[in-house]
Amino acid sequence: MARVKPKRRGPSMDLTAMSDMAWLLLSFFILTSNFRDPEVVPVVTPTSVSNQKMAEENMMIIKIDNKGQFLFALDEKDRVPALERMGDKYGVKFTDAEKNAFKSIVEFGVPMKDMRSFLNQSPDNQKKYNPGIPLDTIPNKNQELIDWVFEAQEANPNLFLAIKGDQKSEYKQFKTLIAQLQEKNMNKFQLITSQE
Repeated sequence: MARVKPKRRGPSMDLTAMSDMAWLLLSFFILTSNFRDPEVVPVVTPTSVSNQKMAEENMMIIKIDNKGQFLFALDEKDRVPALERMGDKYGVKFTDAEKNAFKSIVEFGVPMKDMRSFLNQSPDNQKKYNPGIPLDTIPNKNQELIDWVFEAQEANPNLFLAIKGDQKSEYKQFKTLIAQLQEKNMNKFQLITSQE
């Protein structure tokens, strides 16, 4: 009598558990990731061959836009202490509502004389108003930007300074900034560039 051969079946695998795991991992990474805050003024940095990465926290950043205006950015935890110190230095008292408004601002380019009116505007109007923080070429004349750097560093001594300039900004803006920093014996900072 002839033997009956059983049909061969390929191995089968249930992929339901695998697709569930993929969705769980995707959800986890989306919910736990830190998204970069949007830039108020976009800055296109020049390229370089440096591979050194910038620290992600304890940073203060001075931005120079393509018009040569200076903007300043701090980590969220350092914003209010720096604002309070600048307010004491320039004789400006801020309300709790103004301090809370300042805490949500990623970067700003506003002189101290206009800071209170700036903080009382809507967020949409705040994005439109950035005349730049004053920095005069004459030492000890109007160094509000340098004051922000040193008052922020007094509030948090662990802060590092980085300078991010637009590739279309003029060299004299960088030269003025670096000269004013060196005048105050601050010689350690990073320049932010794009990878070549």
